[in-house]
Amino acid sequence: MKMWLSVVAIVVLCLALVIGVACEGEEEEGVKEVKLGIGLPLSGLYGTLVGIPAMNAFELANEKIGEFTVAGERYRWDLIIEDNLWTGAGGVATATKFIFEDGVKMMHQSGADAAGAAQTICEESVVLMDMSTVPPELLGPDKPHSIQICPTYLVHTAVLFQWVTTAYPEVKTVAIAMDDTRFGHAVGEAANDAASYFGLEVVAMEWFPVGTAEFYPLATKLMDINPELVICPVLVLQPMREMGYEGHTAYIAWAELYGEYIGYENYQGAMIYQPNPYGADIPQEVRDFFIEIEERYGDEPSMGPYFTATILFVMTEVLKKAGTVDDVDRISETMRTETFDTWIGPVHFGGEELVGINNIMLWPGTVHEIRGEEYTLVFEMSADEAYELAVEVYK
Repeated sequence: MKMWLSVVAIVVLCLALVIGVACEGEEEEGVKEVKLGIGLPLSGLYGTLVGIPAMNAFELANEKIGEFTVAGERYRWDLIIEDNLWTGAGGVATATKFIFEDGVKMMHQSGADAAGAAQTICEESVVLMDMSTVPPELLGPDKPHSIQICPTYLVHTAVLFQWVTTAYPEVKTVAIAMDDTRFGHAVGEAANDAASYFGLEVVAMEWFPVGTAEFYPLATKLMDINPELVICPVLVLQPMREMGYEGHTAYIAWAELYGEYIGYENYQGAMIYQPNPYGADIPQEVRDFFIEIEERYGDEPSMGPYFTATILFVMTEVLKKAGTVDDVDRISETMRTETFDTWIGPVHFGGEELVGINNIMLWPGTVHEIRGEEYTLVFEMSADEAYELAVEVYK
């Protein structure tokens, strides 16, 4: 039973993220409220392993932010959190409630299916929606109110392959194995295009159904191909290692649970190529935040809550510079043209060369490797350098 729960936990942790924002509420001794519509999975296993930790991070970030000033007025965030079930139907239902019952002007939808389904109603209602784990086709000039503050796979996948071809020139073939969701396809297709650009041969692209519990058939198929690099979650890699796979591996996410599940000896040199709240290079403020998360809620540091808290901090700075909490067009324009101070450093938005509009927040590009039991930085590029590389790779 313990092993089964570990498997389920890793499946869900390998997926992703969360977040949201919205309009103006009642005054409390001169302090007004800014509503934040947040669609998260709050029930079932996704709720336990993804949504609840994200909600905890949201609430702690809100506590840390406290009162802030916009155009001379004092505000606090009012978190309105609803269960989007991690599904398209849940995305539509929560977005409809946020807009027509709560009157929000900004929201977040966690999960590509929920965000994609909620997008039309948000665009038609002129509601700014932050989305996580979405493919690039959901971001573009025809969708001016759809943004992504979380890292984009395009930018960080290009950084990974820059590192692979520099550090491991013996790697010539790549296999990709991801879950059969919009999220999985976004990660896998970005890897496919980047590998081809850098002259590597993609010898397999495999999509496994969500909820798969038996990975030996897929592992056997990949072992027959024997790629020199496999991009996959630990659930796929673990049976491959049992079968004697000795090649390289990479994935977007990391949690200590992964190393405990697969055995650190089987994960040596594994490359993680999106931001995670681990490593000596993580800012002290981030480190302290997750120490408090673990002490208060018992949640292990992971990608989703890291992005959740970052989005709330960023949106606070956006509203301050925009000088409004309800003029969506002005907020959007400010977001696309200004630089904002955050706990990961100064950040700005880009994306015009990739998707036609600057609605993607740019994060520094890093690659970490598991060495011993340490999450070790091995390669980094500035946010602008990483973005320029992505434009070169994907255009």
